[in-house]
Amino acid sequence: MKTNLLSASIAANQVFDQIELPLNGITTAVITTLDGQDVAIYDPKQEFSAVRLSAMTSSLVAIARSVGKEVGFSGCDRLMLETPTGRIIFRSLDSKYPYLLCVVTNQDANLGHTVWVVDKIAKNFVQQLDISH
Repeated sequence: MKTNLLSASIAANQVFDQIELPLNGITTAVITTLDGQDVAIYDPKQEFSAVRLSAMTSSLVAIARSVGKEVGFSGCDRLMLETPTGRIIFRSLDSKYPYLLCVVTNQDANLGHTVWVVDKIAKNFVQQLDISH
């Protein structure tokens, strides 16, 4: 299902406002189109470029899908980059809506809880888009 960027941006910002991202160790979240166009960003410290994170998210998920295809996997539901100072989780949002999510966490974030929050962001975003249509 196709949505326009304005309704997707409104839906994404509503979801970012509903979920207490900092309390979950999330410092930044970006929703982007499959081709890397930024839709919305949660970045209260204004540390990152939504345009650059969106482009990199799109590229990394595309690379992960290609690697998966090479070994007989289909798609890429989630990709994680782990460092000593935190994690970045990339996730496809829904087959019905072709968007991607990039979530940056600090080192204190609990991985299991973060994955749950990432899935909650995805689910709530899709629900918001369904409501707007």
